[in-house]
Amino acid sequence: MSLFTTILLAAAIATNAPPVRTTAELHALPNAAFAKGVTFDLTGTVAFVMGNMSFILVDETGGTRVWNRCKFPVRPGNTIRAAGKATHNRHGAMTLYATNAIPIGRTAPPEVIEAAPEQIARGVCDWRLVRTRGTVRDAYKDEIDPSWSYLVLNCDSHIIHAAVGDDNISDADLMALIDAEVSLEGICSPSTPGSRRFFGRHIVTYGRTNITVTRHAPTDPFNVPLIGRISPAQPESILLMKRHRAIGSVIAAWQRNRFLLETGDGHLMRVEVANGVKPPSFGDGVEVVGVPETDLYRINLSRAIFRPAKATLRQQAPQSVELEDLLKTPDGRTRINTDYYGRTIRIRGLVRNVTPQKNGGTIDVKCGTDLVPVDANACPECLLNVAVGDELEITGVCIFDTENWRPQVTLPRIERFLLVLRTPSDLKILSSPSWWTPSRLFVIICALLAALGGIAVWNRMLNRIVERRTRELMKERLAHDGADLKVEERTRLAVELHDTLAQNLTGIALQIDAAQMAAEENPNSVMPYLETARRKMQNCRENLRNCLWDLRSRAFEEKTLAEAIRKTIAPHVGTADVHVEMDVPCRKLSDNAIHAVLCIVRELVINAIRHGKATRISISGKMEIDGLAFTVSDNGVGFDPATRPGLSEGHFGLQGVSERARRLGGTFEIASKPNHGATAILSHLSPES
Repeated sequence: MSLFTTILLAAAIATNAPPVRTTAELHALPNAAFAKGVTFDLTGTVAFVMGNMSFILVDETGGTRVWNRCKFPVRPGNTIRAAGKATHNRHGAMTLYATNAIPIGRTAPPEVIEAAPEQIARGVCDWRLVRTRGTVRDAYKDEIDPSWSYLVLNCDSHIIHAAVGDDNISDADLMALIDAEVSLEGICSPSTPGSRRFFGRHIVTYGRTNITVTRHAPTDPFNVPLIGRISPAQPESILLMKRHRAIGSVIAAWQRNRFLLETGDGHLMRVEVANGVKPPSFGDGVEVVGVPETDLYRINLSRAIFRPAKATLRQQAPQSVELEDLLKTPDGRTRINTDYYGRTIRIRGLVRNVTPQKNGGTIDVKCGTDLVPVDANACPECLLNVAVGDELEITGVCIFDTENWRPQVTLPRIERFLLVLRTPSDLKILSSPSWWTPSRLFVIICALLAALGGIAVWNRMLNRIVERRTRELMKERLAHDGADLKVEERTRLAVELHDTLAQNLTGIALQIDAAQMAAEENPNSVMPYLETARRKMQNCRENLRNCLWDLRSRAFEEKTLAEAIRKTIAPHVGTADVHVEMDVPCRKLSDNAIHAVLCIVRELVINAIRHGKATRISISGKMEIDGLAFTVSDNGVGFDPATRPGLSEGHFGLQGVSERARRLGGTFEIASKPNHGATAILSHLSPES
């Protein structure tokens, strides 16, 4: 496709182009066209159903995989019209999601193409139903998704991979397929939508029904050629070999599934047993059958099984070596000396880590500047008495674990160097560190810090509990004190109403009764009684107003009695000049005492202004040993205390002052002369009454 055509196609997609109607047009679109999705409307025949999520749709121009989003039941041979949107998935592969599918009819499924390996490799059969024949060289489960298995087919000296989706295929079923000739039908897929997206072209099929065994593997799995001596060859030719067998002695076993076999002619061979097969022990003579592979150093056998056989284990005298001889050149550069592979060597070092596992484990030993892993899976009892810091002498088989060659791996990598223990006598403890080690000291310090932290947290929790309980008790105390204050205030108000309003209302009632009786005898004598009743009524109104003022006033909140007096008499003084000098803190008096003093002062000030016509009033007092004493003086017209109006004339103010002073345990005196003002003297008032 030319660059100009690519640009035109991308522009058409970006401008709401009509849906793509053939698979050839779809596969010809550039990657940029799928950024926002490509609408498709394809009509074709279902060639293959891939599980219950997707199917292969084939038209006259080719085929493609369609994900069945509409859940429409499809069968091979169905002719359907599928519409939806094509995008790139997270791996960059084109993915078609059908959101609408209409059945058109039914026809014969597309014919199966007899595909040669060359055709599959060139992509001629992509997304087509193909049949290929070959010999199963290898078969194994996918370790990422066990519902998938993989077959490696030798098809006329070409390797073809096949993916089989079937949960019911067991490891034993796969082992039975090795060396069998099979005919396999499936879809030739150019890629896989899973994690192994660079797996390349392969055959995808579902279930064993699409695998036909044309020639079974030998009934006796050990009836295969002896591997013997293989001359240097290309690794591709080794990859095409069928199963072979070897006979020899086990000189090392590690990693629970691997052992090193020494054949009768002195060749070393790494053997990896099949899943579920327990490897042999050190010194066992065995006959092994497996799939030949190579790490470019030697021939290895994979997916192997074995049985006992007669073989003589050659004794090797251990060679004491320095680790630098194995891993470095004389001038200190890194270089692995593979000549030591499979040889018994002896080293010394300090234990840096012990990793026990079920029926085995590993030890990390520090030798100079290098750390050597030691595999003890063959003799787990070696780990029983080993601790970090021990100095060990270790005798074991030197192993350079190398990955096997694959077409995509030109030079297999040496994964690790390790020593493999064979018997408990291979490990000797030369010395053990003192109990008091830096690690134990660190643990003890951490434990002490943790304990201190726990104590601090516990102390903090207790403090929070105490604080919470204190707040709760404070709230309860405040509620209780508030209730007491309410009761006290109600009691004071009840006394106030009883001593003022109740008595005045009783007097009014008596005056009215007297006026009624006088009216019957002499109507002209009624007025004095009514006048007295009016004054009593006026006095009731003033007392009630004062009570309401007391309830609403915030004078009790003042710090000093002088400020409380100023706030109390402020509504009544008008233009009169009032001077207050009373340095008495309110905290030294009870609320009842403060209220009584404020009522007394207010009554005296109101009388001085209203009846005495005073323009200047002086209030002074102090706290003495025997109680509170204060005076209220004015420059009013004055009066004669001996002839002052009393209760019978409806004047109750001074009488009320006298009663309040008496309730506080004090005395009340008033000195006055006509035209010389008046002075009220109160003393011995108890601050706690």
